[in-house]
Amino acid sequence: MRTIVEHISLKYPDHRWELVSKRSNRSIYRLLRGDAVEYYVKIYDPKSPLEKLRNRMKPRTLHEFRMLQQLQLSGLPVPEVKEHISIGNSTALLTRAVFPSKSLLEMKREDQIRIMLEMSVRLINHGYHFTDMHAGNIILDSRGKPYLVDAYEIIPCRKITLGRAAALLAQAGSDFHLSDEELDPYLLRVDGIKKIGMLRRKIRSLSLAFQKARVKRRVRRSFREGSFSLPLSTSSHRALVHRKYSPDLDGIIEAHCANVSKRRDLYKLQEKTQLSRVGGYCVKSYKKALALMPPYARRSWKGLLTLLFNGVPVADPVAYVLLADGKSVLVTKALDHPDLDVFLWREYEQMTPARRHDVARALGLFIGNLHSRDIYHADLKACNIKVETDSLKFYLLDTDRVEQRWALSRGKKLRNLMQINTSIPRMVSRSVRMAFLEAYCSVTGYDARDLYRRIWRLSSASEIVYRCGAGDRIEEWSSARG
Repeated sequence: MRTIVEHISLKYPDHRWELVSKRSNRSIYRLLRGDAVEYYVKIYDPKSPLEKLRNRMKPRTLHEFRMLQQLQLSGLPVPEVKEHISIGNSTALLTRAVFPSKSLLEMKREDQIRIMLEMSVRLINHGYHFTDMHAGNIILDSRGKPYLVDAYEIIPCRKITLGRAAALLAQAGSDFHLSDEELDPYLLRVDGIKKIGMLRRKIRSLSLAFQKARVKRRVRRSFREGSFSLPLSTSSHRALVHRKYSPDLDGIIEAHCANVSKRRDLYKLQEKTQLSRVGGYCVKSYKKALALMPPYARRSWKGLLTLLFNGVPVADPVAYVLLADGKSVLVTKALDHPDLDVFLWREYEQMTPARRHDVARALGLFIGNLHSRDIYHADLKACNIKVETDSLKFYLLDTDRVEQRWALSRGKKLRNLMQINTSIPRMVSRSVRMAFLEAYCSVTGYDARDLYRRIWRLSSASEIVYRCGAGDRIEEWSSARG
């Protein structure tokens, strides 16, 4: 029996095939005639007996075929369906290409927001729910008209509830951290939903949950070969390398070891970690982890990518390396900006009052946005924050104890605020610290004066309070006080 590819090739002999993407059971191809893309073919070819049985009883591509037809009849912009083909256990969906076209991902942020929210509202108002709404599933034709190109996870609903409307709009906006002003015009266009405030709150909650789940998946995928990471293995090490770079890892590690032994180009030298600069790279080596514990550099890689995929500025990840002796190495691009504590020691007294408050407010917004996304950095001291002084952009370092929790406790937030307060120079005035808190609270919703009483007065007596264990006591005290 002919394969499904052979069958389609016989029906379209003048076309050449070009692979677009391939997963274990699903492949997508372009069919080109000359230089023009004429069709797209999505083939589902199950491997296991159970998957084959399921695909015979309920073909995945047949559902999408029917859904595209239904969406087209509803007046929604989708590619024209050509045919559905089934041979043995394999099925294929053939659609006419939108050509020329470009991905919505290539557009500006404002255009992505507008098009995704408009598409979501149209689906809701026509009675459809979609569980895979993201910019990669929308393309634009030569006139800028958007088309939804993946309909497998679209389902028609007798009634669109507030929960389903919120879930669809939350998917569309979860990448963009939308303000009320950006979101509300689209909420007012949703048919049958009158409780706009409740809808907005539900969208906010679901957006954060979707973003956390997406970040977690992307971080997990970074530990295997994919679009982000390339695994490499030699007799001396195993490594994951960011595909954006092609570093000479052996040379970098050798130069780093020379830096450590000769005490040159060093940022840090401790028993657990050694940090040095090698050319344009920052190299951090770790001692062997305890039994049953993951390598320290692996933890740093995970924390670094958790921040990166959340849009938090960090040093660009280059490679995670596990050496044959159990030690590990993290390689990032070097940042030439000063540490926050060094910047304040050098510049604070020369700053104007307005400049001091600008720095404090920018830092408060930065930490507030971290906490609003339930991101916790267990060592959030000023020496682990670099600052781009012109734009007041902050970068986080030392990421081996970074995590994004499903819910970040008030105690953890207070602990981070304590770390900031005790690690900046004592010369920083109360009014500047208060400006930091007010900006922080504008994001998190806390009361700035209450935080000042709880945290700043407790820690103002000494810059070493936190090192004496106050961080742990603060969390216990916060839990007791609520």
